[in-house]
Amino acid sequence: MKQLGRLLSLVIDGLTYLTGWTAALCLVGAALIVTEAVVVRKILGISTIWQIEASVFLLILVVFAGAPFVQKNEHHLNVDLVIIHLAPRTREITLIIVSIISCLIAAVLAWYAWPMWWETVVGNQHSESLWGPPLWIPYLFLPLGMTLLFLQYIVYISNKIVNLKKGDITEAAKRFEIKDIEITKKQKKSQ
Repeated sequence: MKQLGRLLSLVIDGLTYLTGWTAALCLVGAALIVTEAVVVRKILGISTIWQIEASVFLLILVVFAGAPFVQKNEHHLNVDLVIIHLAPRTREITLIIVSIISCLIAAVLAWYAWPMWWETVVGNQHSESLWGPPLWIPYLFLPLGMTLLFLQYIVYISNKIVNLKKGDITEAAKRFEIKDIEITKKQKKSQ
């Protein structure tokens, strides 16, 4: 059973990395497309048809397909005002509870998004723009991203529980603040 759990965790992590890097490339692609649209429209005076819609679709992919990657690396934005002052064990339990709630939210979003996506596939729905791409493509990003986020939360929660049972708890809370950045004396004088 542990072998199956490790295998599933590896598959989920692999999919997470794949979608994370795809999201990163799509972010670069969206920037290039917008740049090309500006050049074509403002410098060459040619009307753009597909650029804005394509860049919006890519940014939707970045948000939803990138979310599991961000969760895997524990880089989601959070408010740590209270949690940094908790005892290590209490902090880990709190993180597990918050992760369970987030996991349930991702599951509900995925649950309702898959039928919405399927409706666009069956209905052969297209965008109403001149370009008119099929809407099943951007509609796929929400259920796919939320499903992977749900699975990534399952892996994260199970790892947290295993580490809690082992007693493998970090004493200091991970946090980053602007005041933690070292400023040299030369930089202070210029301010």
